[in-house]
Amino acid sequence: MSKEESYVMPSFPMLTATDVETSSRWYQDVLGFRNVFTMAMPGSKPVLAHLRWVKYADLLITASRAPEERPRGVGVNLYFQAGESGRTVDEIAATAKAKGATIVEGPTDKPWNTREVTLADPDGYRLTFTQVRNPGRNFEEVVGSAMKG
Repeated sequence: MSKEESYVMPSFPMLTATDVETSSRWYQDVLGFRNVFTMAMPGSKPVLAHLRWVKYADLLITASRAPEERPRGVGVNLYFQAGESGRTVDEIAATAKAKGATIVEGPTDKPWNTREVTLADPDGYRLTFTQVRNPGRNFEEVVGSAMKG
């Protein structure tokens, strides 16, 4: 168990995983999330993992009770600010790719003034890491550029 800061989380996603231990290890090894805590019943595999990207960017992974219920990851895309971790989108993409992660898209520049990379986790959930390209642009400039496409 790590010595992470304890605070009330303003919001957080909870993902259902086929294997909590495998998913938790993937998030830590491939993307650099930190383990806040993992819960397992005596003699069983983990049923919950609380991970942290950066302060207030926590993620909970829980075990599926009925894996055949529905496909995982469909329609779910989580966004994280790359700069909060001290790494760029390109650095995150290079590390993830080197560790065998599935890169869905990018890194690529977007018309809304960001550079993004989207990865798929072991259950098919999509994670997009984003960073501002030009922090000096105001809202009207960004919207105008995005509208031009």
